[in-house]
Amino acid sequence: MANKLLFSKIKKENIFCNDFLDFVNNNEIEFSKSGIAVLYGPNGTGKTSFAKILNCEKNSEFEVDYNQNTYNQSNNELFHIINDQNSRNIIAGTTEDFLLGENIKKEYELKNKIDEGFKNLFENQVSNLLKNDFSISTVKNKLIELVDNTKLRGFITNIVNTKIKGKNIDRNEFIEEFEKLAKKETEEFEESKLNFLKNNYTDSKSIISKIINIDDEQINKDPSINIIEENTEAIKILKKFIHKTECVVCDCEDIDSNQLFESKKINKENVINALDKKTKEILEGIINEVKIDDPFNIKQIFIKAIEDGNKTLINDLQEEIKKYFVIFDVIINNSLVKCYEENKIIKEYLEEYNEILQSKPEMTDVDIMYIETLVNENIEKEIKLDRDSNNNLKLLLGGNDFIGKDRNDLHLSNGEQNFISLAFELLKAKKTNNKIIILDDPISSFDSIYKNKISFLIIKVLEQKNQIILSHNVDLIRLLEHQKQKCFNLYLFNNKEGEINGFIKVNENEQKILLYIDKLLDLFRNGIESEIEDKKTFLTSIIPFMRGYAQIINNVEQKDNLTNLMHGYKTESINVTKIFNTLFNQNFSPDYFVSAKEISELNIDNLTILKNENYPLLNKTLKHSLNYLYLRLNVEKVLSQKFSINTTDYYMLSHIILQSFKGNDTINIKHRIFFTSRKTLLNEFNHFEGNMNIFQPAIDISDTALEKEKKSIMDYLENLQN
Repeated sequence: MANKLLFSKIKKENIFCNDFLDFVNNNEIEFSKSGIAVLYGPNGTGKTSFAKILNCEKNSEFEVDYNQNTYNQSNNELFHIINDQNSRNIIAGTTEDFLLGENIKKEYELKNKIDEGFKNLFENQVSNLLKNDFSISTVKNKLIELVDNTKLRGFITNIVNTKIKGKNIDRNEFIEEFEKLAKKETEEFEESKLNFLKNNYTDSKSIISKIINIDDEQINKDPSINIIEENTEAIKILKKFIHKTECVVCDCEDIDSNQLFESKKINKENVINALDKKTKEILEGIINEVKIDDPFNIKQIFIKAIEDGNKTLINDLQEEIKKYFVIFDVIINNSLVKCYEENKIIKEYLEEYNEILQSKPEMTDVDIMYIETLVNENIEKEIKLDRDSNNNLKLLLGGNDFIGKDRNDLHLSNGEQNFISLAFELLKAKKTNNKIIILDDPISSFDSIYKNKISFLIIKVLEQKNQIILSHNVDLIRLLEHQKQKCFNLYLFNNKEGEINGFIKVNENEQKILLYIDKLLDLFRNGIESEIEDKKTFLTSIIPFMRGYAQIINNVEQKDNLTNLMHGYKTESINVTKIFNTLFNQNFSPDYFVSAKEISELNIDNLTILKNENYPLLNKTLKHSLNYLYLRLNVEKVLSQKFSINTTDYYMLSHIILQSFKGNDTINIKHRIFFTSRKTLLNEFNHFEGNMNIFQPAIDISDTALEKEKKSIMDYLENLQN
């Protein structure tokens, strides 16, 4: 697999800042050896919008190089998108989209070959043969009745039916019948007579239909019938040469063509009127209907038969036509047999397919078996594979269809719905031809059990695909790591005007300490000193983390010392070097003494803590941590002094805020709301006892956002003091 994407443009309305329009820095995503890249970005970064752009949605633009090819929004040949849970309302697709086992794959391949083969045979080859060679294009054509074989006649009727086009034909029955059919010998015949039959014998009103249905009682002798034919021919000649004054036959001069024309017409009408009813019907329905092309010599035979009263002539004609009925049947039989022989491969496909249908369908693909096991173990509805009445494979959940159904119709909990929909989206993604799978926030609402299972499936099912996982969930990153160590490259996805934007790669050293608390502690115990730029600032920045660690290891003395540095009303000066050396078994020197007052008066606008080359993320994290502590100490100091708070009784930040603004008037409520709404930033980010993830706030809050909050709080305190 190619292992690198290089973007030059990402745009969707005004969601992405200008750095992405001419994208030249931090524009590369490199896949790990396992083919995974994780893009971590807090809410509001534009992760879902990024997925939509790669899905070529409206108003989206991108340009990216991959494997020496350039792709943009005009095609979606590169990316397959798995949307976040809010967009997975339906498990879209068909059963075939998810089934991956070799036996099932073989079954679908055979079925597709059979379907295409019969469709081509019925809708193209046989249909065209019947239309072009036998003039049969509708079910009402009487020629179909000439087919003696009942089943063959039924097949023809089904195929020429424009609504069903052969779809109702039992394919096994069709093969069985044609295997029995053989080409038949036919006697000599005249092609012109057969063609006349094909073109004329279409319905009960055709000339041939009328001839076949004539009996001897309808033939009455009448010599005058010949006069009608003579007059008919004379009328045609006179009409054509009506302008002539000399006879075109005998050259007699001074003839009145118009008078002769009218005379012949009258004479013809008189003779016709004198005919009996049956003879008149034959004249009008057969003799007059025969055109110039008359290979059976129908007109002359009928005129002669009536003129002489010779019924044998009609009987002989009928027998000849019936002979051609048989010839037609033989020829259409032979033509269809030939057509079948040319498509006999369908028989082999059908036989192999029928053998497969005799066995119970089983899910043999490892991935879908994993999903089957996980679903059956955790959801009180079994996933199984079965066939419907048409032998089509169907995936069933609790005995019912669920592919293509609205998730709310599945009668499952929200977590179960999300798990099943995502699991089957992964299966579909595995089968797609797209090279890269985009997973947008795959585990946002799962509990810990489902998160673990989904992380496993992401790695297992998509192991042959390159993947970009968009997430704001550190749990997912850790779970992926625990499922398979070093299986992904990690990027911080930033999109904030005025900051370093794009895909910022987290190096291997920092990825370790981000994912494993023991690796971070090992760094503090061994090796951090060589990375420190300003030792006193470093020790000050990790005061909150050291207090959380001291409490966890039950070092009460150091925990209490550090607490004195984390409250703005405290005055003690504490040796932070000694505390660090005690907690992490180090020999840092010299001794640095720090007080809460000193921290609250620091210049934190241009902090220098670590060298930025090896641990840029940790450097940013420690800067943020010191900012949170700085803000907390200033708020506590200003409020406790201005409102004379008894910090012995009200020692917690929340207590100090409530005591400072006790009244229910508008001003007190306004102040109270301001500080309590920022309590997380001021307080919770200073506590690590419950969660030792020192990195979380820093990767979720941009430098710009923190600077804005810091200015807002410090300006508010200054106005409060004035």
